Amino acid sequence: MTTADRRLEIVSILVVNGHVTSRELAQEFGVARRTILNDVAALTYGYPIYTKPGAGGGIFIMEGYKPYNNTLTPYEQEKLKKMYDAAEGDDKEILKRVLKKYGAYKLEL
Repeated sequence: MTTADRRLEIVSILVVNGHVTSRELAQEFGVARRTILNDVAALTYGYPIYTKPGAGGGIFIMEGYKPYNNTLTPYEQEKLKKMYDAAEGDDKEILKRVLKKYGAYKLEL
């Protein structure tokens, strides 16, 4: 995954969830927290992203910011999750990416 791809994924995650921690993102992408913080710093120039330190803090995107309306409904998420559970190999990986990009980031996969 390139830096640009990772940054777009970060924006997608924030659009769906509103907030996330740098630790969660670092774990998700297999990079250092410092890399995520650098990504976030770069993204703040083009997106309404901000950070809050401490308990309950993390990386946030301005409430109501929706660059596109292609998030999944709960019903669609449920159906795709069932497909994910039955899938194997590349199909499973693609469904995981779709669910994380357009669905519920915290969905147990």
